[in-house]
Amino acid sequence: MRTLHQILPLLCLSALLSAKPAELSVEVPQRLLQQEVPFEAAYTPEVAEAISRYLGRGRRATEHMLGRAEHLLPLFEHYLKKHGAPDALKYLPLLESRLRPQAHSPAGAAGYWQFMPATARGFGLEVGAEIDERLDPFYATETAVRYLVRLHQQFGDWGLALAAYNCGPGRVRRALRQSGCTDYWSIQHLLPRQTRLYIPRLIATIYIGEHYREHGLQPNARQQQPVKAFRVLLGLDLEAIAQACKLSTENLLALNPSLKTTWLPAREKPYHLVLPAAAVPGFQDYIQKKARTARPDAVMAAQFTAWQPAEG
Repeated sequence: MRTLHQILPLLCLSALLSAKPAELSVEVPQRLLQQEVPFEAAYTPEVAEAISRYLGRGRRATEHMLGRAEHLLPLFEHYLKKHGAPDALKYLPLLESRLRPQAHSPAGAAGYWQFMPATARGFGLEVGAEIDERLDPFYATETAVRYLVRLHQQFGDWGLALAAYNCGPGRVRRALRQSGCTDYWSIQHLLPRQTRLYIPRLIATIYIGEHYREHGLQPNARQQQPVKAFRVLLGLDLEAIAQACKLSTENLLALNPSLKTTWLPAREKPYHLVLPAAAVPGFQDYIQKKARTARPDAVMAAQFTAWQPAEG
């Protein structure tokens, strides 16, 4: 016979496992069903649970994620508009990586958009010992958008395209054949579990991105700093650049997670080099000295500001 001190932990565990997500106000489904998304949005128990996580026990992490989003969303919006993709897809990398470029999945996906190595290489991204362009916000974002547009062209439906982005187009085609249906919600039960949860969690993420203010969330951008990015065709000596900019090499590498070594050779495809805005004068001095031996077009590329987030 079990004693009281043996029974109490079991009761606590049982209560934890049976706990339901926090109750959401009636305004939540009303707002959610009115927001613009490129596929059929439904307010399901899975959507409600995902929203509750963002607002409840994951609230602090959500505010950090929203802080990172403040300077990255304009970049995502730029490439979505460039390729004619829906603006709401800018929230997809929030779901994929919580906007942490170093995020890696157990299956080997990496970066903001969680590309697998084979898929990344198939779209021309370099994945190697010197550089991993899955972690480059510029190249990875444009590649992800191009891939999503291609999937939409294949399936003619953004819900199906997003499901294919998660589990692969082959599984989605198989589910369509098995069911005889033509939309995500009708084939959801035939997809892997993670994909069955993928669209509901994306709906919840879009909701949080659009309506966090109504829930009192405050984007936490305290660790963000104004930065500028440069397209560089020159060979890169990161230790020399760090010294010229009065940065540590570790800090420079942290700002450029796609760069895996401190020396990268010159190449035809530009590197994207991100620097603190305050370090730009030192970098410009370094470039002027480098100009004596570099190609003129490489120097011009290095001086071209590709992206500058909003100050603050």
